[in-house]
Amino acid sequence: MNKSEAIQIANESLRANLLNDANTQFSNIVRYVADEGWWLNIPLANFRKENHFLICNEKAKTIRHLTIKASTILSPATKFRVKDGVADVFISAANPKKLVDILQGGTKYSFNKHLVDEHRF
Repeated sequence: MNKSEAIQIANESLRANLLNDANTQFSNIVRYVADEGWWLNIPLANFRKENHFLICNEKAKTIRHLTIKASTILSPATKFRVKDGVADVFISAANPKKLVDILQGGTKYSFNKHLVDEHRF
């Protein structure tokens, strides 16, 4: 699965052309230390606008669509591990219902409230 395919699946499921390459980040499951999950690298300036994230689990044949509305997360630099003006987020796939950033230096922020939908493919 790649970003273009995921955007197409999500837009078809939503029956709208809401997502595009410019407003959407995509992540497949990858290994990180002893865990597997999704990496999101969000420039701090992007928290001032609406962001869409598609996190794909090819084994489960699902794409989770997360949306962070503009200015919903105030002071993101205090919530996430930040490097070079980019919030590094790693959401563990071990418990996909939690959708929690597990990186050291963050606040274990939960993305559950940003879940829009789960698309099957």
